Parts: sequence; C-alpha cells; structure tokens
Amino acid sequence: MKQLLAILLAIMPLAYVCAEDSIQVDTTDLVVETLPELILDEMPNVTFHHDESITQLIVERQLGALSDTAQVSGFRVQVYASNEAVGAMDGALKLEEELTIQVDVSVYVVADPPFWKVRLGDFATRAEAEKYKQLLQVQFPDLVGSIYVVADNVILNKH
Repeated sequence: MKQLLAILLAIMPLAYVCAEDSIQVDTTDLVVETLPELILDEMPNVTFHHDESITQLIVERQLGALSDTAQVSGFRVQVYASNEAVGAMDGALKLEEELTIQVDVSVYVVADPPFWKVRLGDFATRAEAEKYKQLLQVQFPDLVGSIYVVADNVILNKH
C-alpha cells in the first residue's frame, strides 16, 4: 500500500505539469494584429532605379492583354540611328517630336546602347515597310541616306 501511495505521489506532479501544458491560450488575434507591424518595421527600404522604357514596356504589355492588338515579328522603317555620346538621345527625341506631328504612323524611340534610334510604323510585311519607306523618301528628302527597313517586334491588330 505504501508503494502505491508513493507511486501516486510521484505521478501527481507529472499530471499537474501535463495539465498545465495542455492549457491552450488563443493568441491568434494578438499575432495577427502585431505581425504586419513587426514585418513592416523590420523591412528594409528598397528603391528601384530603372530606365523609363522598362515602365513603358510593362504598361504596354499590360494594356496589350486588354486590347485588340498583339505584338508580333514584323518591320519598321528606321529614320535615325546615332551612337554619339553627346546628342544622340536629344537628336532622337527631337526627331520623334517632329515626326509625330508629320506622319500618320506610330513613332518609336529605341534606346539600344550605345545607339539611339527612331523607327516608324508597324508593318506585317517587308513589302508594306518598303512602300512606306519610299513615301518617306519623297516627303523627307534630307533623310534619304538614313532610311532603312528593319525587322522589329511590331504591334498589329488581332483581327
């Protein structure tokens, strides 16, 4: 009997400890409320520096998914290309501004380091681009030596 009493006395503290361990406290609300603050307080401040053309490409791609156009392989007419360290970008942007007013097709400035290029139109075939090139040579005789048809990704109507 003394042995049984000794065993029960030995087991009772263990039962008490186990009972304490099994008591559960719901701290979910506490964690959910404080977790975002803890994460935000510990997050480093990150700043992305990138060329504006990247933002433009992202916007164009997002709009393309919603529009009736698709980007496909095609042709454009290149009217300007320069790799001058000083002035190439300004020359391309100035020409873009002038041509946007004077032509009936889209005008694109392409930054392809070290070159800055100005390209016109979205043509599905080389023949269409060649025909437009001839019109440009008549309309802008000063650009005759620098007008070329080039392969490029173009934006065409899906239908």
